[in-house]
Amino acid sequence: MRSFSRIITAAALIGAVASPAAAQITNEEAEAAVMTWLDAIIAGPAALELVLAPEFQIQRADGNGLDRAGYLGGGAATITEIHGIHDLVVTAHGDLMVVRYLLVVAETIGGVTVEREAPRLSVFRREGDRWLIVAHANFARLEQ
Repeated sequence: MRSFSRIITAAALIGAVASPAAAQITNEEAEAAVMTWLDAIIAGPAALELVLAPEFQIQRADGNGLDRAGYLGGGAATITEIHGIHDLVVTAHGDLMVVRYLLVVAETIGGVTVEREAPRLSVFRREGDRWLIVAHANFARLEQ
């Protein structure tokens, strides 16, 4: 019975520590971080260098994945219009924020049109007063 009591106490302490960190991130702040990331894609490599964390990785629906160097070296998507972000869900702990959302966008990858509306998952790490993107999953299918 004693060890069970310790587990409950430890779980309560972990919950007490984790909850305030998660409550500090608003949907507006998360959406602003996502928009900064998307605006950097539109602006090009110089802007992307400022928002990509050194450990950055992307995974796409077609199975293609890139690290920071590959993304900056020509693997970035081309976005011409952002039509909206909706169904935003944010979780956070400490300096990490995970955002899942539906993105409506005009986008191509390697010259191939990407499905206009599809889910995305982005992971950010706070560095000073800005959010760097650590990982991104793009679930949009490439149109044939």
